Amino acid sequence: MRFKCFTTILASFSLVLTVFADTITTKDGSILNGKITLIDKGIINIETSYAGKLKIKQENVVSFETALTLNFRLQNGTNLSGIVSKSKETLSIEHEGETKEISTDQIAAGWTPDKIDPEIERNRRKWKNDFAVNLNGRTGNVERFNFGTNLNLRLKGPFDEIYLGFNYEQGEENGNKTADRAFGQASYERFSKKKVGWFARSTLEKDPINGIYLRSTTGNGISYRLINNEAQTLIIRGGLGYRFTEFEDGGRDNESTVTLDPGLSHSYKYKEWFYIENEINYSPAINNFGNYTATHDSSIKIPIGNDENFWIRIGVRNEYESQTSAAEKLDTNYYSQLIYSWK
Repeated sequence: MRFKCFTTILASFSLVLTVFADTITTKDGSILNGKITLIDKGIINIETSYAGKLKIKQENVVSFETALTLNFRLQNGTNLSGIVSKSKETLSIEHEGETKEISTDQIAAGWTPDKIDPEIERNRRKWKNDFAVNLNGRTGNVERFNFGTNLNLRLKGPFDEIYLGFNYEQGEENGNKTADRAFGQASYERFSKKKVGWFARSTLEKDPINGIYLRSTTGNGISYRLINNEAQTLIIRGGLGYRFTEFEDGGRDNESTVTLDPGLSHSYKYKEWFYIENEINYSPAINNFGNYTATHDSSIKIPIGNDENFWIRIGVRNEYESQTSAAEKLDTNYYSQLIYSWK
């Protein structure tokens, strides 16, 4: 019985060594045992059985060895794949029957055979979509009900983005309808490898409560990325547009005007804890700056637990409009939304 238990323990230990058989030797003489999963942007990622996932700066690594094949892209663009063994101060990679001798600092990226080059992965367009619902009400002296939905579809790469969005709002107070608005938007924005780019957008809106039977706006112009990194993006835009509005009542002439189309977008990501998003758009008529529409939206998005699919968004939205059924529309809306996101 003891021999059987000893054999089981030995087999389990051998299995651990098989799974975690890669080693990293650092400049201070430390040796890390685990499984190398990725080398990217000067960082070697290794999974260990004793400390979980670790990130080691490539500049601090003298050499490493692997038990299984890894794919590599060198700094000169050469692609290699094979098992890595240590040979004095260099690395030996068995590639297509030949042994290649390289140094650690020659490696630009490394990845497992079931993955792709991380640089290619970064440059791929990816879908990022979300559907949001906000519902609130009040009963007592005032009977109030508000309901809204938002659908946002984004196909985004490092240099461009296609966006499709739709939202609908409905509200009642004491049996009287206070909101009945549908809004759709499509846009495309593209940047060069530098900071300058261009955008084109188009929207359709229907808002009977404010006397708008149908409003169509288009705009295009120049974009400039002031900030663009993994944590934060800040984009300013400027261009020309065209706005057409057909009003429901016959007391006002339909609107048809060329507009300016400036705007600003800002997003900030703090680890995986929360996102801050800000959007400002202003659209005055060129022949009359007193005829304008403007919107401002600021929100914070927080994940629910450890689930990447469900979020809560809390925000404030300001809408300013000079041509409505009232003399002027100046609305501030505070909202909270439950969001389902998927890729």
